[in-house]
Amino acid sequence: MESDTSLFGVIRSPPENLEERGKRPKSESESEPKPELEPEPKSELEPEPKPKPERKPKPAWELKRVNDLTLSDFSMYDDDIKPFGFMCAKFYYRNKAQIQKDNEYEAAIADYKKRSRGLSVYDAITPPKIAQYGKCWVAVPLDLNENRLRRLIPLCKLALDKYNADNQGANFVFLDVVKTTWSAAGSSMGKSEWAT
Repeated sequence: MESDTSLFGVIRSPPENLEERGKRPKSESESEPKPELEPEPKSELEPEPKPKPERKPKPAWELKRVNDLTLSDFSMYDDDIKPFGFMCAKFYYRNKAQIQKDNEYEAAIADYKKRSRGLSVYDAITPPKIAQYGKCWVAVPLDLNENRLRRLIPLCKLALDKYNADNQGANFVFLDVVKTTWSAAGSSMGKSEWAT
């Protein structure tokens, strides 16, 4: 082993003991003791830290195995105003609020189906608000705006040109987009738009 080591072009001798190895030499500013600073007084405007909220204990039914659950385990939710339901292989529990919500949903869907019976995807009507679009799987009307028209007009012209080419003698001409609809389940790609 060499007696001198090189650090950034400066030759110095290695430290004598192992404790000093790896330590860098202190500069003058580091060797002087620093005066201790007094902690700053807390201002009256600073809010006090909020204590962590205590965790609510889990309901007894959450501590049981699913196979050991019964309908009586959920009786504490019977009169709750928040809808609650639980389904397993043995039963389906719904509290009164959930039953009412399900009945309203079924009535709204039945009315919507009755009003939309016989309509094509181009004549879609707005489904009830309680029936979210993702669950309803129906075509819904869309508002025509500049972005949508900018995208639909070339597609409509292309579709009309293809129709005219496939049907000799047909000579339809594109005029304007009158209405447009949308469906989440209209195609294998997931979403589709129709325009007339």
